[in-house]
Amino acid sequence: MESNGGERAIVSQVERVYESMRRAILDGRYQPGKPLRLNVIASENKVSFIPVREALRLLEAARLVEIIPNKGARVAEVSEADMVDAYALRIILEGIAIEKACTLITDQEIEEASELLEEMVAAFEAGDLELSATTHRAFHLALYRAARSTWLIHLVELLMSNTDRYRRLLTPARPSDAHLGVIRTQHTGILNAVKARDPALATKLLRAHLEDTLARYKAGLAERV
Repeated sequence: MESNGGERAIVSQVERVYESMRRAILDGRYQPGKPLRLNVIASENKVSFIPVREALRLLEAARLVEIIPNKGARVAEVSEADMVDAYALRIILEGIAIEKACTLITDQEIEEASELLEEMVAAFEAGDLELSATTHRAFHLALYRAARSTWLIHLVELLMSNTDRYRRLLTPARPSDAHLGVIRTQHTGILNAVKARDPALATKLLRAHLEDTLARYKAGLAERV
């Protein structure tokens, strides 16, 4: 019993360290290329080295951390090639998800997505980068979960975590009024297509949204070089 209790405690610590580091990477507190020292992370999270090592392995699997033999771990670098690769997969997988969702989504799920859309637009208008990112992700996932595919959602969330880094690095705190209009129009169009149970239109609009986002991020990344 004590052994099981100890294992549960370690698992809980791994999850806590993982989430803490994931957020630090996504919100830019841990910049690309930053060395990740075991002793520093363990001290910050008040844990031993064991959960830190496990958390780093999970972050490596999510492509957020690079573990280099004999050198240690660091925050994964950002690159146009990585971003383009991730978005290419997102377009495919999220297209499948939205297509399936159109035939399976319930009225209640549509209402929940509508509420998230309103919260997202309000967060963008207020210049709340954290809330706008959270509600944007939640809006898309609210639609995709209607596809009723656990593996599909798992893979989409993994890719979203990777591309969220670019959102945090390249998105201004408050978009311009013109871009706010684009955000509202694109997401309302996707939602309305799902409401109409029109998989072809929903997939087309989603693809256009993701391609537009990728184009903006590519331009933003080029300016950073």
